[in-house]
Amino acid sequence: MGISVVIAIVLWFVISISIYPTTPRTIRHIPLNVEIAGTTAEINGLSVIDYDVKEVTVQIEGNRSKIGNIEAQDLTASAVVENVTGAGTKALSIEVKGNNNEQFDVRSISPSTVNVTFDIIDTYTFDIKPSVPNITFADGCVLDEDNFTSSPSTIDVTGPQKQLEQVAYCVAETQQKEQLSASKILTTNTLLFYNEAGTQVDASDFTYDEAAFSIEVPVLYQKTMDITYQITNAPANFDLDSLHLSLSEQKITLAAPNTSLDEMDEFNIGSIALRDIDLDYSHDFVVTVPENYQNQSGFSTVTLHLDSNGLVKKDFVLSDIGVINAPASYNFEVLTQQLKVSIIGPESVMEELDASDITANVDLLSYSTQAEVVDGDTVTFNYTPTISCSKYNTVWAVGDYRVAVTGNRIASEASVVGSENISENESMN
Repeated sequence: MGISVVIAIVLWFVISISIYPTTPRTIRHIPLNVEIAGTTAEINGLSVIDYDVKEVTVQIEGNRSKIGNIEAQDLTASAVVENVTGAGTKALSIEVKGNNNEQFDVRSISPSTVNVTFDIIDTYTFDIKPSVPNITFADGCVLDEDNFTSSPSTIDVTGPQKQLEQVAYCVAETQQKEQLSASKILTTNTLLFYNEAGTQVDASDFTYDEAAFSIEVPVLYQKTMDITYQITNAPANFDLDSLHLSLSEQKITLAAPNTSLDEMDEFNIGSIALRDIDLDYSHDFVVTVPENYQNQSGFSTVTLHLDSNGLVKKDFVLSDIGVINAPASYNFEVLTQQLKVSIIGPESVMEELDASDITANVDLLSYSTQAEVVDGDTVTFNYTPTISCSKYNTVWAVGDYRVAVTGNRIASEASVVGSENISENESMN
């Protein structure tokens, strides 16, 4: 019985070969090769960036004795690269051949096409921005944005030209979590690429030399303080609080690389002379901060404005102009007989105010004869008088006034005695 079965099988095999000399065979997992050497793609400077088929399945047909032992490693699947002259994704057909000149026909290839992306490989230089999203700062401290940098600050990146063209900037980023109260340098090996819209660009095909990046995180000490100003040349009795002056900004926030801000309690934007404050007064002060300080408030000017509601201005003619604090070596006299001045004050006060209530004095406390013309023993000059009102402390003179002053040197006692002796000698002769 056993011998009969063996004989039947052998006879079937012999008959099959005789009647069906060819047979189909399916072979799977054949790696796909995309080669462009010698093609128009290579001539045009293109490179293969990616393709979406990595292996294929082929059905071949041939002589039973020839193809019976063919396996995947005996075959080569290749993309047919023809007429590729520009960058982009191309759908290419696939062919399968034997590695050892095996004779067979290809009945089908699955998949039959492959999408291959071609591009020119180029090198672009990008600026590197630092990023520390998980770094926080202690109270009173803030990041110094102007000196927040990465080292290196630029990088040469090689990759597909079309992908490189999408990149607007790259970011060296660390995910380190820490609260800083002083400057620190962090390191990272993460480099991210972004387009103009801030969307991350796929960088899997990019190459660059740098393996690590240093991020300098400079810390500034920050303080918010009141903005102040000064009124100069005001009479001693004038009530500065009666001026309804207002600032466009009340506070300013400054930052410095050290703790010197601890010594500042206010920020003075400058001074203004009382005589310059007219009814329509408004003045812009430019905010100037010390070197190495930063203005964190965002404004560059502060406007000082007078609320003139309830105030009026009237002109008065002054005829009694005195001299005070004069040097003892001169007798000074005001040559200007009359001075017309404009006075501002509350309406109720101005109704009562008279020229006799207003005093104009030439205060020579800081006067120096070397500053003006000296003609022998006589000195003449123009001077700004101090205009005040002792009766009312809420009125002030507006405008710039000058009066003419002359002074005669007072002879010293020794000079007088000498002159008398000369006179006596002359009479004796």
